[in-house]
Amino acid sequence: MLPGHAQTGSQYGANDKEVLISALHAVSEEDIDRWMNVLISPEMRGRLAGDIGYDMAARWSADKLAGWGLKPFFEEGFFQEFDQPYTLVKDKGQLEIHLPAGGQVITKTYAYGDDYWPWGISGSGEVTAEVVYAGHGISAPELGYDDYAGIDVEGKIVITELGIPYRGQNQDSLLMWAPYVDHANKVKYAIENGAVGLIFAYHVASPRPTADPDFIFLAAADHVVEDFLAGTGHQLSEVREHIRSTMTPRSFSTGKEATLALSTEYHPDGKTSNVVAMIEGSDPELRNEFIIVGAHLDHLGMMPVLFPGALDNASGSSLALGIAKAISTSGAELRRSLIILLFGAEEVGLVGARHFVEHFPYPQQQIKAMINLDMVGRGNAFFASTAQPWSSLLEVIENNNERWVHRPFATRSGPWNYQIRPRTDGAVFHNAQIPAVTFGTRGATTPTLYHVPEDTMEQIDIEIMRDVIKVLTMSIIEIGNKESIQLDTP
Repeated sequence: MLPGHAQTGSQYGANDKEVLISALHAVSEEDIDRWMNVLISPEMRGRLAGDIGYDMAARWSADKLAGWGLKPFFEEGFFQEFDQPYTLVKDKGQLEIHLPAGGQVITKTYAYGDDYWPWGISGSGEVTAEVVYAGHGISAPELGYDDYAGIDVEGKIVITELGIPYRGQNQDSLLMWAPYVDHANKVKYAIENGAVGLIFAYHVASPRPTADPDFIFLAAADHVVEDFLAGTGHQLSEVREHIRSTMTPRSFSTGKEATLALSTEYHPDGKTSNVVAMIEGSDPELRNEFIIVGAHLDHLGMMPVLFPGALDNASGSSLALGIAKAISTSGAELRRSLIILLFGAEEVGLVGARHFVEHFPYPQQQIKAMINLDMVGRGNAFFASTAQPWSSLLEVIENNNERWVHRPFATRSGPWNYQIRPRTDGAVFHNAQIPAVTFGTRGATTPTLYHVPEDTMEQIDIEIMRDVIKVLTMSIIEIGNKESIQLDTP
């Protein structure tokens, strides 16, 4: 296990007090504000992986890292390129409900944003058809579960729910259910059963690329779904509880029609990249051990309005840049090597993180710690979590907070389990049994705006971001200079 809190001289290697103070104050609030505003600017087009806006953000970030003296981690340069299809949403789309009333039809038109969001997973076109509620939209006969059994969705639009009906924690069961979490599979099963469109009962926008060019997909708010269920004898909350508590489908026709429309532009041959830079360690042996600070650089792009993604995740990217600047420009020595890793294509399924882990050019055991920064920039306090075998990494961060920053700090660790539905890049490392820490902030007094055009600087607390850089910079200097890091194996 990592040793406890030590005196400054041994705790931070050969770095003297002047170097440590320089690292502590190397990044100002003005720096963070300036970087954030560049990343969320209209020129960056919402940083959709594959799009020119993301490429601009990646080049800008690499230029910053090079200017502070960091070197490319890979021989081919700062950019680790990989294939990534992408979809541009070209208009706001259309969602209408058609209600039979006394021999006539009344049409209600819903509003972009307030009532529904487009998804990149959609194709282009317009469809009007009867609407069928189809639970989680899953066909899993091997699990004794099929939302499409006994219902006719040929030529119809289906409403499906997020995720899977299983709510248990058994790892074997979760592994069997895991393939059915994927949104593209919900489209696949709908098409296989003859559906022509899908209303997703999950009111967020998403840039996941087109699953079928002729299939229309919109994500709607619960009050829209409730309009379709009105008069059927079913309440949305009751239907959801029935499916989850009994693990049996409850699918039915709503007796109403809907119109779905959207215009998208699919780029199946798209490419994107991770930005990967390094501060090489000074020790001839320990330089082959790595600490990684990671954050995803991409966001949702233009859908068709700008989704700037300030909190998600210009915040984490700016923090990673700040840590790089603090350590490099202060002259702080690390015996181990530090990797600054800005992921591409997180928003479409953690693709960049998986690509990095699968193509890491050394044994994965040489990664001694990975700190993930995702949506870190609101509130007045810190939190950090990891698996129990790596909990001593939390002790280091907590001790450095007590020494240098003095923010309220909550930590959490539990048994290592494979994460079936990973939601952020650190989970990819966690699942590969690479020591991963999720670091975040808490204590915000207003609701967090997520995957909406209003994710701007107005919901960012620059002061706590400055303190995140301080506590993680000092923690990395400590971890980077330890004689040995002994962590348990999950």
